[in-house]
Amino acid sequence: MKLDIFNHIFPTKFYERMLAVAPGGKDMHKRVRDIPAIVDLDERFRIMDQFGDYAQVICLGSPPVEVFGPPPLSTELARLANDGMAELVRKYPERFPAFVASLPMNDPSGLLAEARRATAELGAVGVQVFTNVLGKPLTAPETLPLFDLMAEIDLPIWMHPARGADFADYKDERRSHYEIWWTFGWPYETSVAMAHIVFEGLFDKHPDLKIITHHMGGMIPYFEGRVGPGWDQLGARTSDVDYTLLLHKRKK
Repeated sequence: MKLDIFNHIFPTKFYERMLAVAPGGKDMHKRVRDIPAIVDLDERFRIMDQFGDYAQVICLGSPPVEVFGPPPLSTELARLANDGMAELVRKYPERFPAFVASLPMNDPSGLLAEARRATAELGAVGVQVFTNVLGKPLTAPETLPLFDLMAEIDLPIWMHPARGADFADYKDERRSHYEIWWTFGWPYETSVAMAHIVFEGLFDKHPDLKIITHHMGGMIPYFEGRVGPGWDQLGARTSDVDYTLLLHKRKK
């Protein structure tokens, strides 16, 4: 069997609520509205059947639920999504053997409660996060406890890039052009998020922490010859901050 472990879907009730909240969203919101198979199961199954013995682990698509508003709206959307995906797994186990939960990352207490509910009660096999929370890193104090929880319950974190046209290509521009924000921006965004997680020491704190990055790890697998030797020299040669001690702590 071919098992696709990072596949996007919008359960019907979530999709209807999303459209009610943001009927004319831009960037990824606009793109996903034009993908029939993300909502239409008949179309999705028709495509899946072309690949023979094939199944999908489903998760929500972009944009992150926190983009649509603060809690309790983001928390409501996450619950709708998770309830909907759990129902799809129950109804079509041969098509969707598992799902990955969405979380309201702008709700520090709500995201932990939803992670526990989705995994313990709904059977989610992990949780999905995006590479930043409304422009803040995943290693911000209010979201760090999620990593502790996932290490404790020993389930993986799926990581998807979050970067829209509002991430300008140059400082003197207001927006990104030519979909650079997506084409080059997403692999970069994934790599930045993983670098922050490494330098924050989360893998030292939780050696068995499991993170599944989208798009084959962003830039890092293809830039190993730059990443490895470059960060081996991390210190004060360029930066105003001396990272020498940090480097020694992170190198094993």
